[in-house]
Amino acid sequence: MEILGFLGLCLILGLIIRKKGDSTMDTLSKGCGCFVTLFVLFIGLMVYIMIENGKM
Repeated sequence: MEILGFLGLCLILGLIIRKKGDSTMDTLSKGCGCFVTLFVLFIGLMVYIMIENGKM
């Protein structure tokens, strides 16, 4: 069930950044790529904040 939520979120994100004429798979691919990039940046930010606060 969680995978459907992930794919739905990626599809919505892909719809925001897609180009006209893209197929559904192109849109989903762009959405997943953007989601993974944002997730990695978020984890990096959390690690940076934890190191700065001395909790790691």
